Amino acid sequence: MNAMDVIPGWIAESLEALGEPGMVERLLARLGAHMGSHKVVLFCPRPGRDAALACHQAGMPDDFLHRYAALIQVQDAWTAALERQHAQALARGGSLSQQLIATRDLRRTPFYADYLRPLGIDAMVNGIVEDSPEVGTHVLAMYNELGQDEFSPAQFAWLQTVTPWVRTLMRAQRRFERQQRHNQRLEQSLDALPLGLLHATPGGEVRYLNEHARQWLRIDDECRILLRQATGWQARTPQTLAQIDQRLQRLLADCLRQAVPVSVRLRTGDEHPLFAVATPLRGAATPLVQVVLVPEMPQYSAATVSICAALYGLTPAEAALLPLLLQGMTPREMADTQGVKLPTVRTQLASLFAKTGTRRQAELAQRVMRVTTLVAA
Repeated sequence: MNAMDVIPGWIAESLEALGEPGMVERLLARLGAHMGSHKVVLFCPRPGRDAALACHQAGMPDDFLHRYAALIQVQDAWTAALERQHAQALARGGSLSQQLIATRDLRRTPFYADYLRPLGIDAMVNGIVEDSPEVGTHVLAMYNELGQDEFSPAQFAWLQTVTPWVRTLMRAQRRFERQQRHNQRLEQSLDALPLGLLHATPGGEVRYLNEHARQWLRIDDECRILLRQATGWQARTPQTLAQIDQRLQRLLADCLRQAVPVSVRLRTGDEHPLFAVATPLRGAATPLVQVVLVPEMPQYSAATVSICAALYGLTPAEAALLPLLLQGMTPREMADTQGVKLPTVRTQLASLFAKTGTRRQAELAQRVMRVTTLVAA
């Protein structure tokens, strides 16, 4: 079968399965089967600055790479041929083993006796997938079984035809794994924040929860959709804000209707009060609303008030509104609590907005919450 008859299907399959466990190994096995080989490896015998000695393999023992790394250090006719003809192998994009050393001479080497023969291998063919100082030399190698014929020049030509696809796949997999590591570090950072973080769609479906949000809202759900990456998303029943707390659903509706940050006061299952601020996420790939959850911390309120008063030059009357603001009180509730008239509270709030550079209560609350979080930390 011509290479171009099978490559388009393999490309489609590899892109569809990108990132799945065992994806590379399955595709290597299919590639090897097409060439009559049941032992295939994609490995990095010469690591670069940003790469490690690593491999994917099908049909080889799990300790293949460690055995190879140890035995390739033995100086014999095979290793000498590898070093002597490295430049030629790079120029032609790989080698048949008989191009480096005659098969009868290969069978006399310690490398054959201690490594190839115990693995049931007589000869091999490889294609050089990539070679650079950054990533090193990556090789796609196939091995025959003991007693089989050597790989032919036609088989080597076929391997060279599929090598660009393998290179593209390997680079895509590398970028995918780099993005996964970035996502994990970002999620770990978000879990370490002293606040809860929740993302929801306009329909109220929860798309992301950090660790504090899961604990405080008592949600037994490992939903993690961040930077368009999901863990177990397809196999789960989506949570909705309405299922968690009807006040969160109303908060979402208010946020979408007003297109500005809005806030509400919640109580968790253990009656610990939370302050929630919902904000439309700008520039998200899909429309999302972010909800920030901060527990009320009376033990820190005095420090928060004094720091904010000094930072923004607040009067005692203005500073006295800050704890009430963090409780999600309306201006009317603040007036009743303080025992003053509503216009007085409105005047004080207007002064607070001017001094802090904010325009609404939710925005002012976010500003104060940052100070509260720093004090708590």
